[in-house]
Amino acid sequence: MQSLQDMLNGRSNLGIKRMGEIDWKPFQHMCSQKFPGMDWKKISAELCSKWQERLRNPQWQPFKIEQIDEDDQNLRELRNEWGEDVYKAVTKALLEINEVNASGRYAVPEIWNLKEERRSSMKEIIQYLIKQLKTHKRKRKRL
Repeated sequence: MQSLQDMLNGRSNLGIKRMGEIDWKPFQHMCSQKFPGMDWKKISAELCSKWQERLRNPQWQPFKIEQIDEDDQNLRELRNEWGEDVYKAVTKALLEINEVNASGRYAVPEIWNLKEERRSSMKEIIQYLIKQLKTHKRKRKRL
């Protein structure tokens, strides 16, 4: 995984996504609107960190048979106070972490198709590696 991460660049459709990690952008957007003129970046970082810690707590189980329990008090308070986008970021990470590592509740790296927002197939990964090797081989011949 580390070797592949070193090979992936900004122009690639593939990347490493940490499944179960909350997207911080909705937190920043909401806090910039809710706290203009204040240190909203710090507030959003603290809020996002708080929810990331809550996700890691295996005692918190806001599920009803593999689905999010929308009646969960923590999630209801989150949605009411911070809005739909922040709620969706947390529930998306919660579903991801439950899918890939429910017992350990920590983020797991996955090779991700950034363009299509899904897990990459092994075929895609191998095609990318072959393309990179061919490109590298051509560059070495020119030298």
